[in-house]
Amino acid sequence: MINSSDLYDGVVTRPYKGWSDVRVSVDLTKVQNAMTGNPFFPSPSPSMEVFGEALSAYTLQLAKAGSRDINAIAAKNARRAALIALSVQLGNSVTDTANGNVEALVSTALPLRKKRQNIILKPPSNLRITNGINPRELDLKVDSVKGALSFGFEYTQDPPTDQSVWVKTICTTSRCTIKNLEPGKKYWFRTFVTGSRGQQIMGDTLLSPFVQ
Repeated sequence: MINSSDLYDGVVTRPYKGWSDVRVSVDLTKVQNAMTGNPFFPSPSPSMEVFGEALSAYTLQLAKAGSRDINAIAAKNARRAALIALSVQLGNSVTDTANGNVEALVSTALPLRKKRQNIILKPPSNLRITNGINPRELDLKVDSVKGALSFGFEYTQDPPTDQSVWVKTICTTSRCTIKNLEPGKKYWFRTFVTGSRGQQIMGDTLLSPFVQ
């Protein structure tokens, strides 16, 4: 079971300047609803009365600004700045009160910083090989792999032996075109992906059709 502490590290963020006007209205309304009567925070600063008044003033002025009147837009911007300032103040207040209690912070609906999740690199799979648009080419594709920085393909002529030389090609996506192959020949391909720490995971091995 995933807990709040598995997803968030207990830091209230301040992304408001990058939010659209509508998002400010919608998301901070959620904050007001979540904080009203919240047992974790009986005395937040600002109070929900003050916060609610600022939110109502902003929402009202946001509707008026839809007329594109310069004065209405200026008033809306002023109300937005005031509401954001109170949101930052509220974030500081609940952080102090929560004292590291991530469950309490999640209950505020304020924006929280997510923990960086460790990605377990999976092997590339579902290798497909088809003849390319041009002669002497083969198009390769595997399914995308979360966390992979690059995709690798190694190939050698059929049949492989202990003396076979495997040619390695690195691609930045899960698609790759291998060129300058010998017409009328088949090739064995094997795949791998490389992760952010340089780890490599081997995947499918497949025999190609005859090169055209």
